[in-house]
Amino acid sequence: MGGLKRRKMKKLKKKLICKNCETTETLENVFYSAVTRILTLQIPRMRKKDGLHIYPLYCLNCDYITEWAADPFNVSGNAIEGIEYFKTFKINNKYKKFFYYTKNNLLNRGYTKTEYI
Repeated sequence: MGGLKRRKMKKLKKKLICKNCETTETLENVFYSAVTRILTLQIPRMRKKDGLHIYPLYCLNCDYITEWAADPFNVSGNAIEGIEYFKTFKINNKYKKFFYYTKNNLLNRGYTKTEYI
């Protein structure tokens, strides 16, 4: 396995954590598994003071949103395994609209059919 492929696979082994119920999932499962317990969208909000892109993480176990951003070098001093977490709150109507299609149709998002929901 080449160095670039090995680094890419290592990144996918990083975990996202729901800060409400502590559910964890690897990035590989979040993006490629039909049985994932965590969803995320590539629709960030941008923090005005520094332009940081902050993404929503939706936990299917507890229906909470946790905002997160990549911080692989722990520049903030608050990162956990390369991820910095921000607010956690009960899912609201804004996020329900964003996650509705993905939550109810994981196979159309590119997830494998061999896994059972």
